[in-house]
Order: sequence, then C-alpha cells, then structure tokens
Amino acid sequence: MGILAYRKQRKVLNSAVQTMRTRGIAVSGPYRRRDGTLLFSVADCVVTEEELLRLRRDERLEASNLHEILAAIKERPS
Repeated sequence: MGILAYRKQRKVLNSAVQTMRTRGIAVSGPYRRRDGTLLFSVADCVVTEEELLRLRRDERLEASNLHEILAAIKERPS
C-alpha cells in the first residue's frame, strides 16, 4: 500500500471512529497486534480495522445495526 493510500485509509478509519463516538457508541483504540493489525474496542467487542472499515462502507455505524453485527462478530472463531 502506498503512502497516499495509507493516509487516506487512516482518514477514513478516524472518520468511522468519530462517527460512532458522536452517535454514543463506546469506542477505544486503536491497539496494535504484533502482526500490525489494528484492533478497536467497540461497545463490549473487539473489532479489527478491516471490520470497522467494512461497517463504514456498508453504512452500518448506527447503534441499532451495530448490536446485531457485534453479536455475529462475537460468534466468529478466534
């Protein structure tokens, strides 16, 4: 990934986190794994950077949508 694409992705990620915080969804992070993956704590679930970007892309950052999505994420194998 080039430096400009990386910068754009960070901007989109920050926007998603800010949107969720504005809507009253508890978000903390990012935290970095040893392999470089960014993790966020959303409500009471851990979400990867990719999952958070997918939620934003699918316009599912509303609290009502988020609860069912987080339930599905919790059921995934680790």
